[in-house]
Amino acid sequence: MKKKTMSYVMSGALSISILSLSPSISAASPVVSKSQTASYKYGENNQIKPIRSFSDIILEQAEDFGIDPEGKDFETLAGEVRQAKLIRQADHLGIVTSGKDLETLRDDIRNAQRAAKEKNE
Repeated sequence: MKKKTMSYVMSGALSISILSLSPSISAASPVVSKSQTASYKYGENNQIKPIRSFSDIILEQAEDFGIDPEGKDFETLAGEVRQAKLIRQADHLGIVTSGKDLETLRDDIRNAQRAAKEKNE
């Protein structure tokens, strides 16, 4: 009988302690609705940061490369950004880019990266 009574007392005390912590936990967290939570992700230091859409990222990169987005659809703009990235990477590796299509340029970049990796090993 003593064991049953003691288990009831301990479970009651545990329940009360858990319930008393819930207001302090909810007060420490920021107030964000479920719809806002869906469009946010956790970043460094557990701060909530908004998720950027792919089109915003492409527009930002187009500005960085000096590409004018006026009158271009999204796929064309993304292709030009991809091409500018390849050319920048090829220039960084010392590859001549004139007269080469994107596939040849991509293969040359891969070969140069493999050669550099083998050289470092």
